[in-house]
Amino acid sequence: MRRTWTRVAGWLLAGTLACAAQAQETLKVGVLMSYSGVSALAGQSTDNIIKLYQTKYGSEAGGRKLEFVRRDSTGPNPEVARRLAQELIVREKVQILIGPDFTPNVLAVAPLITEAKVPAIITGAATQGIVGEKSPYYLRTFFSVPQVVRPMAQWAAKNGIRKVAVIVADYGPGQDAEATFAKSFAEAGGSIATTIKVPVRNPEFSGYMQRLKDANADAVFVFMPIGELSLQFLKAYADAGLKDGKLKLLATSDVTDETTLDATGDAALGAITAGNYSPLHDSALNREFAAAYDKAVGKTPRLSLYHPVMWDAMHILYSALEAQRGAKFDADKFMASARGMAFESPRGPIAIDKQTGDIVQNTYIRRVERVNGVLQNVEFDVVKNVPAK
Repeated sequence: MRRTWTRVAGWLLAGTLACAAQAQETLKVGVLMSYSGVSALAGQSTDNIIKLYQTKYGSEAGGRKLEFVRRDSTGPNPEVARRLAQELIVREKVQILIGPDFTPNVLAVAPLITEAKVPAIITGAATQGIVGEKSPYYLRTFFSVPQVVRPMAQWAAKNGIRKVAVIVADYGPGQDAEATFAKSFAEAGGSIATTIKVPVRNPEFSGYMQRLKDANADAVFVFMPIGELSLQFLKAYADAGLKDGKLKLLATSDVTDETTLDATGDAALGAITAGNYSPLHDSALNREFAAAYDKAVGKTPRLSLYHPVMWDAMHILYSALEAQRGAKFDADKFMASARGMAFESPRGPIAIDKQTGDIVQNTYIRRVERVNGVLQNVEFDVVKNVPAK
């Protein structure tokens, strides 16, 4: 009898030790983002949101302590991204990846994460077709180009705009935006007056402004990446006198992103854009989120789309790991838990498509206005539950 109780006590002790080991298990999460160069703000924002999320929800998820291992992709550099992803997977043995950013990097890393079965949450690449097609281990909390361009084209046609001049940066997402806008606008009964593609490096915008004047269009649709190109376009547009004329300015949210909006000054006033988030989004959750961000980070860098994108990535990470509490980490079960998730985000309701892993979300039509002396993207219309394609 005594021997039996000794054996039972041994089993109980072993079980207790196993539970303790499980509770102390560390899961490594790779973060492959830009921490230097023109896109360094992405890495800074990533770290700010990880810290903010863990302040509220703790540093463990599903009974596992999380360790974040960071690498700098340096921007759209597929060779660097591939090398660093391999280092994270092979040397650091990360089991989940946040990133990579930029479409070329996402394409370069896809074979590696597929072979290693490492789920990756994309928070910074907008080309359609890269999620659900390039790797079964990709999820996206960012947005796709059609997700903002198609609603913008449909809104324009619905609101009496019949003829549009299109100007885009001449690279993958810009070409995607031009094709999507032209197709969607034509299907809604509109016509394209002219299409202008500008180089992504050192474009001379003043010459393009005359072509926009000569197009005799009702509006111009613009797609430029966040940063210098958007700033240059808005300045040239205002300097050419087009801002105060009859030509309405329509764009994607990149052109008036909050991270660069202050630098544009009055040149951005009145611009109508399609995007998935404004810091002024009217919901209790967003007001709470914005207040927590301002308290933890301050007014600089400004709250922008990237922050709820990363917040939602953390929500998926924690929720899918919680579904595996008490069990060995399984990448396929993680993906199965993440796909089909639907929850309220600071940007509004979102869902992760059960088949593709891509995001479904609202697209808001916004206008740049001064609110309490600050330039803001003010939402005034919405297209609900827009799929990524």
